Amino acid sequence: MNLLRRLKSAEKIVIASHVSPEGDAIGSALALAMGLKKLGKHAEVVCHNGLPKRYAFLPEADKIRRQPSLEPDLLVLVDCADLERADIPDDLKQNAKSVAVIDHHPYRNAKHECVRKGKTNGWIVWVEPKAAATGEMIVALLNALKVPMTKEIATCLYAALISDTGVFHFNNTTPETLRLAASLLEYGVDPQELAYRVMEVRSFAATRLLGRMLSKAKFEPTLGLCWSVLTLRDFAQTGTSDEDTENFVNFLRAVEGTKVAVLFRETEPRHIKVSLRSKDGIDVSAIARQFGGGGHPAAAGCRVRQPLRSTVISVLKAVRKSLISSVEGEGNL
Repeated sequence: MNLLRRLKSAEKIVIASHVSPEGDAIGSALALAMGLKKLGKHAEVVCHNGLPKRYAFLPEADKIRRQPSLEPDLLVLVDCADLERADIPDDLKQNAKSVAVIDHHPYRNAKHECVRKGKTNGWIVWVEPKAAATGEMIVALLNALKVPMTKEIATCLYAALISDTGVFHFNNTTPETLRLAASLLEYGVDPQELAYRVMEVRSFAATRLLGRMLSKAKFEPTLGLCWSVLTLRDFAQTGTSDEDTENFVNFLRAVEGTKVAVLFRETEPRHIKVSLRSKDGIDVSAIARQFGGGGHPAAAGCRVRQPLRSTVISVLKAVRKSLISSVEGEGNL
């Protein structure tokens, strides 16, 4: 594998993921960094916009940097296939000559964009859409590099798995995923503690914010659409930020009869983050791509630089069109 050769030959490696990283992104990055250090590499994880506090408990999370301390031989993007979405300084985006992508999201434009911009050399792209989490790919990579598993690495990998499988109740959970999780538990991982920290814990202020979101939720039972909005005012009045909304959209998805759940968050004027979740085979990643985003068929998102009202109107129009098409398709069976 070209990736193995590149990792073995590189001495200084910077590992990063997408903006607003979640458990799979952070867990995968930390596990890979710890593994590479065991091989004698200088490896560090960069989160230019800062580590979400939810993941500060993970092993070596305190070593994550906002700025790289070294000029890398290799930039590794985990759970991310697009330099534009990478949570790294602009100068690193511009000057990265050797880039490796390790991602399980459906392949879009990582290498194509580089070719279009004239950067044809130095890219290795490994994408496995069938993997439940990028963490699964990191396990395979560390095994191929013959890195011994430790409790610290296993903890980060387990966090990655439960983040992207919803603690193993999403339909991307496979027998392989569960076998891998069981093997990680053998290294002393505490499943109850990790599930609580990654999926459940929130501050009282964030709980008040959740209450606001639920109080404003709208449900369209005929289509199976449940959606809500959080505004700048909601964040200001509860003393919270977008970081506090992780997993909120799943409360909308859990409403009985929901096929698609959508949460709109106004993080800045004319800067709206949209999270989409689905059940029953509705591909929300196709909807997200219409607005410059992406993700998985059942979990996707995008960022829209428009006023909140127009964003809600345009995104919900696309969602309703998809839901109507799915109903018409069922009628033709």
